[in-house]
Amino acid sequence: MFAPIAAQLIQRQIAAPRVLLMVSLVTVAASMWSNSTFTLATDYDHYALARAYQGLGYGFFFVPVNVLAYSPLRPGQNNKASSLTNLFRNWGGSFGIAYMTTATERRHQFHQTILGSALRATSPQLGDTVSALTSYLVTKGFSGPDAALAAHGHLYQQLQHQVNLLSFMDCSRVIVWLTLAAVPLLLLIQRFKPAGKASVAH
Repeated sequence: MFAPIAAQLIQRQIAAPRVLLMVSLVTVAASMWSNSTFTLATDYDHYALARAYQGLGYGFFFVPVNVLAYSPLRPGQNNKASSLTNLFRNWGGSFGIAYMTTATERRHQFHQTILGSALRATSPQLGDTVSALTSYLVTKGFSGPDAALAAHGHLYQQLQHQVNLLSFMDCSRVIVWLTLAAVPLLLLIQRFKPAGKASVAH
């Protein structure tokens, strides 16, 4: 939806591609920071709003990137440039997915170790919670042993939900800083005039 708007802004020289890229990266970084503040009680509206905010940033990303990649080139160089951009796009996507998957798993293990160590078997709060949940399940038709097992399983599931959320928040913050780190690199892009037809010799 926003890609045609970005194209019009560039064609009419209302905004430079580099400026649109900066706005895009900052918007994406802000949306990812918003993602890192979620809790288990966050409702659907907040998730949808953060996703829409992220989509707004990406909507102004791809057109300026292509303009910066192809405009300084001569027509005969477009095929090679297309091959290189596709290579780096696929390579970057694969690397990013692999890195975030690994980081999520490691942060998951880290948070599970930290939170698990805080839940001691002798903890009065844990014992009271298990007892209360066991009693509740007994009133719903569970036998005593089954109720105790289900109570422990429910608490472990809640622990996993919290650990998953914490690892997700950590990775979101990493994406924020990586995205913001790319903004100063845009200042290194040299100004150029889009390639046009060769001038006629006199």
